Amino acid sequence: MRFTVQAEDINHSLNLVTRSLPVKTSKDAYEGVFIETTDEGVQLTCTNGEMSIKTLGPAQIAEDGCALLPAKLLSELLRKMTGEINIETHENRSALITSQGNKTTMMCLNPDEFPDIEDIHGGYVTTLPQNRLKEAVSRVTFAIATDGLRPILTGCLMETYADDVRFVCLDGFRLAMQRVTASHELPQGREMVSSVLPGAIIGEISRMVEDSAEPIEMHCTQTHLMACFGKTKVYCPLIPGEFINYKQILPSAWTTAIRVDKAAIMTAIERASVIARENSSNLMKLKIEEDALTIMSNSERSSVVERVAIDFEGAPLSIAFSARYLSDVIKNIDTADLAMRFNTNVSPCVICPVTGNQYTYLVLPVRVSE
Repeated sequence: MRFTVQAEDINHSLNLVTRSLPVKTSKDAYEGVFIETTDEGVQLTCTNGEMSIKTLGPAQIAEDGCALLPAKLLSELLRKMTGEINIETHENRSALITSQGNKTTMMCLNPDEFPDIEDIHGGYVTTLPQNRLKEAVSRVTFAIATDGLRPILTGCLMETYADDVRFVCLDGFRLAMQRVTASHELPQGREMVSSVLPGAIIGEISRMVEDSAEPIEMHCTQTHLMACFGKTKVYCPLIPGEFINYKQILPSAWTTAIRVDKAAIMTAIERASVIARENSSNLMKLKIEEDALTIMSNSERSSVVERVAIDFEGAPLSIAFSARYLSDVIKNIDTADLAMRFNTNVSPCVICPVTGNQYTYLVLPVRVSE
């Protein structure tokens, strides 16, 4: 194998595929980047046995072939190079890398031990603008469970409808849902198709895609996902099992509702959180009255009271939340104002747009004695 590539191009490719390198592995092949020539350039692939990433970059091919090179070593070396880079492999399983007078010899890994990463076929395809997927996923993944006691909750539910796509995460204390308007032709007789995407991997994909309207295609079978964007493909297994029926959790009515300026409540919560963190319970109390929303936090050495103007409807209410859980939700809202809807001081609070339905969040309160 022998090819010439620009440092900027191969470094971009390596930055993408090395996201799937394992932290620790007993397989030498998983520490490598598989490089193979194609008619369109060079294709790079890395895997950790679960998540695999392929990307195709431009190159001038002088001799076809393939090789498995130590990924971290190669990446560190090429990041320190500029301009044109020549890479060639020899029969003794060594690679020669030359650039601007520099010559580096690197031993290859055994390419026969690298697994075949094949495209998936069948299933259904969800297509979204990359920037909309990036935004939606980044605003829900904070609510993914991290303890692993219920594996299904470590995933992100993706529901594809004819007119929109919904991303849902919940961890038992919070629920986060974002909708992206997009038209899809569903399988005959189906109103919706869904898959549970591994939370860490869909989060990684959202950081990889461009902030542009170029499409990303999410190919889902019953067991696997293949995400395609630009010249890159990401592969992973889906999380098996049934996701919690989140629609049953969302209240359909409320007895207390407020409209509040997002910036005003966010800054008030941030200040109150400074005091709440001093208390082991990290507790924040809300008193909702006709004239204002009062936010209170106490610790052994300090206390704070914040008052925020609101539009009020319904019955007065006092309720308490974990300061972090409430803050995590509010800071992921991108509308100028928001609605908060309540029933009792022990039932969930729903946070949603004043108009529209582009997002829905739910936070469980903390039961406190009067």
